[in-house]
Amino acid sequence: MSNAPAPKPEVVEEAYIILQQLGGNKFLMMTGADKLMAAGRSDSNPNPWLRMNLRKNQAQVNRMKITLMPSDTYKVEFYRQVLVDWEPVISHEQVFEMVYGDDLQALFTSVTGYDTHL
Repeated sequence: MSNAPAPKPEVVEEAYIILQQLGGNKFLMMTGADKLMAAGRSDSNPNPWLRMNLRKNQAQVNRMKITLMPSDTYKVEFYRQVLVDWEPVISHEQVFEMVYGDDLQALFTSVTGYDTHL
């Protein structure tokens, strides 16, 4: 057996910043959001993003994806994704562009009905 420490999960810095603007761990606890997935900036992906699953809410969406745009604003997508015959089907899509970091929490609350903090 090796005593080497387990590898740490890779942190995508831009996605971490997005999560912090939403409220960080308090946001995750208050909203029940989970299964976070992120992509950082690369040659093939110029716009980093953060995606998460959401619990049942008033908008009937189960996913949210926040993409950092070149204008230093965010594109926020709320949608419902289900598998039908192993193919993803998207419905209830709502897209908000030119969203500032300070407005992320209020937008989340207005769409889902969940508070992001106490």
